[in-house]
Amino acid sequence: MDLTSREEDYLETIYLLSRDNRPVGITEVARELGVTLPTVNSAVSKLKEYGLVCQEPYGKIILNEDGRRIGAGIYRAHRAIRIFLTDILHLPHNIAENEACQMEHAISRETMHRLEILVEKMQSSKLGRIDYDAVISSRK
Repeated sequence: MDLTSREEDYLETIYLLSRDNRPVGITEVARELGVTLPTVNSAVSKLKEYGLVCQEPYGKIILNEDGRRIGAGIYRAHRAIRIFLTDILHLPHNIAENEACQMEHAISRETMHRLEILVEKMQSSKLGRIDYDAVISSRK
C-alpha cells in the first residue's frame, strides 16, 4: 500500500494523539493539522479503506495494529530527521520541523534506516559542536 504524503501526515497525527491508546476525535485531528472537519473525514475514510483505522459513524478513530505500526514508523522517521537537523546541523527548531515534515515522505526506508543509525552514533559521540556559520563564511 502506498500512502500519499498527506495520508501519512494524518496517520502520524492520529498515532501521536493516540499514543496512550485512547480513541481520537475528528476535531482533535482537525485542530492539530489546522484543517476542516470534512477534510479529516475524507482522509480517515481513505485510512479506513486501507484497513489502518477503525471508526464507527460519527465516532472516534482507533488505530488498528497495522495503523499503529505504520504511524510509529512515520513518526520515528520524522523524529530522526528533526533531530539530525536540530542537533547535528543546528538548524532552528521551526525550520527543522517544517523540513522534517517534507523529508520524511521523500526518502527511502533504507536511507531512513541509515540516517537513524547516523543520528544515534553522532549523538553518542564526543564530537564537538560544528560552527556551520563560520564554515559557510570561510567558503565564500
